[in-house]
Amino acid sequence: MPKIGNFRAGEFSVTEYDTLDSTNNLLKKLAAEGAPDGSAVIAHAQTGGKGRLGRSFFSPEGCGLYMSVLLRRDIPVGLVKLLTPLAAVAVAEALEECGSKKIGIKWVNDLYADGKKVCGILTETQLSPQSGAPLWAVVGIGVNLFPPHCGYPDDIKDRAGAAFEAASDGLRNRVARGILLSLGRKLGGLESRDFLGEYRARSILGGREVTVLPEGYSARVKGIDDDCRLIVETPAGERRLESGEVSLKL
Repeated sequence: MPKIGNFRAGEFSVTEYDTLDSTNNLLKKLAAEGAPDGSAVIAHAQTGGKGRLGRSFFSPEGCGLYMSVLLRRDIPVGLVKLLTPLAAVAVAEALEECGSKKIGIKWVNDLYADGKKVCGILTETQLSPQSGAPLWAVVGIGVNLFPPHCGYPDDIKDRAGAAFEAASDGLRNRVARGILLSLGRKLGGLESRDFLGEYRARSILGGREVTVLPEGYSARVKGIDDDCRLIVETPAGERRLESGEVSLKL
């Protein structure tokens, strides 16, 4: 995994690679070896990209941005779950500032444009075995910048999309820097939940009928609470979803 470059963006120090199995895997390894807060890695392609719930993440060379960021700071354990939605807002704003399509958010970690998923976010943490407090968190961000020449695999071609219509010179670097700068600004408002208003405004689920997985029951989305739980109305009454996934027909 030869390095192909280094740069800084705000508080983040970035190492760029041609190909990795997974940016999250490498950065978790570096975190365990003592890498400092603000370390970040970017790959032009991933051979083992991963999403939530053990899924793979399609990461071909040339058409995406695959990046992970290490946060090693005093984050109350109750706020760790807010890192993913905070990052979603930061990425959405950065993409639009770079001229992307309009970006919406599907609870909890997916970004959509024109009814198709264009970005996924995966946060992984290491907790102290003594106190249970987070020792570090790695936030992984995978963005489909523009459509791959070979097309999307059959299993995702109906739901995968891209943030931009086509490639342009320096697009990956502009987006990477934009995301890191936006993320740095947003992190200061984690405890105050300053990002939640934007998260709610970008939600593509409000008032819609969804299927809650893995249980498979139907519900209507009522909103998102201050802990970023999805509020849904079911035949049995209101529920607030801490985690999991909802399916929406787009």
